[in-house]
Amino acid sequence: MTRTYSAMEGYGQFCPIAQAAEVLTERWTPLVIRELALTGSKRFNDIQRGVPLMSSSLLTKRLRQLEEAGLVERRARLDGKGTEYHLTPAGEALGPVVAQMGVWCERWLRRPIFEETPDTGLLMWWMRGTVKSDALPDGRTVIHFHFTAGPKKLRYFWLVLPEADLCLRDPGFGVDVTVKSDAKTLTAVWMGDVDMRAAVTSGAIELEGLPKIVRSFPKWFGLHPLFATVDHPASRPRIATPS
Repeated sequence: MTRTYSAMEGYGQFCPIAQAAEVLTERWTPLVIRELALTGSKRFNDIQRGVPLMSSSLLTKRLRQLEEAGLVERRARLDGKGTEYHLTPAGEALGPVVAQMGVWCERWLRRPIFEETPDTGLLMWWMRGTVKSDALPDGRTVIHFHFTAGPKKLRYFWLVLPEADLCLRDPGFGVDVTVKSDAKTLTAVWMGDVDMRAAVTSGAIELEGLPKIVRSFPKWFGLHPLFATVDHPASRPRIATPS
């Protein structure tokens, strides 16, 4: 079955790059694909948490366009409560393409973390999936993240593992370890711009809690799986300290 896509005016070229761009280069579309392909989000609300500045109506429109293009399909949830969005084989094949876009940007284009103001909610939403729960004690572990600046409602997060449940209020299970830092430093460590052990030694990241978990912080605090280890050319060295 031939799919059509008419959301934007075409380039009028037979070139596959031009035709792919007609589908993929509209605002927000690559990020929606990122959420589906690289973070595993399937529910509408989960996808939107990965693109918090995108309106619900526009996200609905983009998902519908991706359905029309044959990249996404809706399926009934197993619990019978609503639907989920799943990539088709064509959509799944875009995962490595989107990932490689990020690798290219990390190597050649990305602005240093310390020139940005990271969104703590978005950072925590992404980080929840990279904490290595198998490096933590068996059973439930609660990690309290305390950001020292930013909007008050987005300074405190509780991550419950191994479920990777992210809470804005204390879930009441007791805290095993508290990670205190400013958003820029924690983001820079997660992205590989700042050495983790150096940040802890300098006090830029403060750890308090069960000694065993505090000592194993470098093992369980997972870095970004794609970008933290990307080699930079000599002309664009990673930023080692805040400027």
